Amino acid sequence: MKTLSLFLFSLVFMNSSSLISQTQDTILLKSGTKIIADVTAISDTEVRYKELSSPDGPEYILSKNSIEKINFSSGDVKVFSLKRIDQLYGQNIISYHIFDVIYQDFTIAYEFITDGGMTGIRVPLTFGFNTENDREGPFSFRNLVSTGMGFNIYLLGQRRASYFMGPELDFGLGRRFNYDYYNFEEHFDKTDFIYGRLLINNGISISPVSNFRLSAMLGIGIRYFDLAESQEGGVKSSAYFTFSMGYRF
Repeated sequence: MKTLSLFLFSLVFMNSSSLISQTQDTILLKSGTKIIADVTAISDTEVRYKELSSPDGPEYILSKNSIEKINFSSGDVKVFSLKRIDQLYGQNIISYHIFDVIYQDFTIAYEFITDGGMTGIRVPLTFGFNTENDREGPFSFRNLVSTGMGFNIYLLGQRRASYFMGPELDFGLGRRFNYDYYNFEEHFDKTDFIYGRLLINNGISISPVSNFRLSAMLGIGIRYFDLAESQEGGVKSSAYFTFSMGYRF
């Protein structure tokens, strides 16, 4: 009788283990973390799963960008390639900064989105088109030409609407106008100088279709003007806002 009881217990245990293993999927994240779960759905951008200990509990969501592969209980393995589905938006972006017209500047920028979709390297190029008169702009100096490099971090990867942040270092050549207000006529001379700027950017990008992007960005940081005999020289706080539209490919 004791032998029969042990046999029935072993049979029940084996059947229970078999049932558990049938729904036991292993999700391996790019960070190296393993998640033992029951995968319930896979969409173009995310994977949904439930904990094995709570099959009637809430569903959890993972971005495909964070997943290396999934080992299913059936024995199938799904590997997520480096160029994932949300990279269909395009890794290369050329944009025109519409708002920079306010600063009397013409700015274009190139950004390369890395294979994981989580980071981007941005290079702006700016030309000033009002370099002889400061009366039609917001500052007493003008940007002649500038460039730099920014590093953007996309916290949720590449989506229709994405939030990004990161540092940007710019440098360029500026022109300051010096007025003589004691004369009846406003005579002035010009001083060209080198400047640099370090900003921490925060922005939102929207891609309603795969080849088009709109973005708004605010940068706050410091700038340096090489103007030794001016109150505007040296290191001071700085801010920059722009709105741009771009082509993705």
